[in-house]
Amino acid sequence: MEADGLIVLGLSEPTLTMIFDNLESCGRFPHVRIVNNLALVDLKPFAHPRFAVTVVTSDAGLVAGATAFLGVNKPASKRAVYTAFAPRGFQFVNILNRSAAISSTARLGTGVHVNSLVSIAGHATIGNFVSINRNASVGHHSEVGDFVTINPGANVAGFVRIGANTQIGMGANIVDGIQIGADTIIGAGSLVTKDVPAGVIAYGNPCRVVRAREA
Repeated sequence: MEADGLIVLGLSEPTLTMIFDNLESCGRFPHVRIVNNLALVDLKPFAHPRFAVTVVTSDAGLVAGATAFLGVNKPASKRAVYTAFAPRGFQFVNILNRSAAISSTARLGTGVHVNSLVSIAGHATIGNFVSINRNASVGHHSEVGDFVTINPGANVAGFVRIGANTQIGMGANIVDGIQIGADTIIGAGSLVTKDVPAGVIAYGNPCRVVRAREA
């Protein structure tokens, strides 16, 4: 693998599109190798106008400690891909779009994916392998757990806590001070005005628990 290259582990095509857009923005890693050996999708080799792309179906021959990034977006998929490849000792990096407004006092974990026009306010804490999609925001002093996905246009206010492996739907609004448990799904367009427990699916305006989330 080239010294300035990136290994993308696992794959969904919409996520790959976002990764390339953000790599163009930050001007990093012109050589990309996609390792798609978890059969998440059937991706055929392709050419990209700005990147040298190689698609392989096995991680054989990849160097331990190489620079890597997770190529999937849903919390469960991110955790599955990370678990599969963690023994290889890859060095996971953050990919941050240049248009994102990230406070100098915010703290970001490892493997974070921040898309265009995202806002992360002061003293927010973003966990490992978090995806924050286009036009979403995270308010001051909020805490976002590992493997969380915040979908486009979602707004997380200040002092909010979001547990690990949770997915926040497109356009959802979470008001100040709310706590959302781990392994939960908040539906698109929801207005969250009360705490939401772990392991549930909740949606609506106002947001309410609909059912337990299947394991």
